[in-house]
Amino acid sequence: MLNNKLDITSTAIEKGIDLVKDFVEKLVGSTLEETGLLLGDKIRIFRLKNQIKMLSKAQSICKSNNISIKQISVKTLFPLLEYASLEDDENLQEKWANLLANYVDTKKNLSSTIFPYILSQLSSEELEVIEKLNSTKGTVLWGLKIDGIVKSNLIRLGIAEIVIKDNTRLQTKFEMKIISAFPKNHNIKITPLGIEFYNSCTRT
Repeated sequence: MLNNKLDITSTAIEKGIDLVKDFVEKLVGSTLEETGLLLGDKIRIFRLKNQIKMLSKAQSICKSNNISIKQISVKTLFPLLEYASLEDDENLQEKWANLLANYVDTKKNLSSTIFPYILSQLSSEELEVIEKLNSTKGTVLWGLKIDGIVKSNLIRLGIAEIVIKDNTRLQTKFEMKIISAFPKNHNIKITPLGIEFYNSCTRT
């Protein structure tokens, strides 16, 4: 039964490829086989270059700070390398290098596996907001204007929370459904997780 299911799935995929083959060839001016190989090679090279740049930065950080390197778990290392390979933004690459350097630093007790995932979900703009929020050490910058999507993402990741003028917190999905939108006279503040995350990808 298992083999039959696999054969059916394989056949369905082949039929699907046949349906779009002519369309793709018209779009790119190459056969589907050539397009697939070229695209695959370009992606592999792109990711490898990013990994090498990040590892080189991390190595330089370790050397300049005389870091005694410890081995880290595969559960941490593999996702970190995987996510970092997709990043070509120089500022974010620096954060990835800092994160790796902090993980391998024997003087730091960094063990949580969640930080590579959080960093992979952030843009440079969002990291700048986190830096500003972190500078307040948990207080609220009421004059700070932050894009709604940025706020939502930081809240989703658990590294920021909503605070209203009377210092009431609105953080849970249930509460957000009740208000259906950000309330008036509100802003966001960094959470303890947010502070830990920021420190994890910063060299101090």
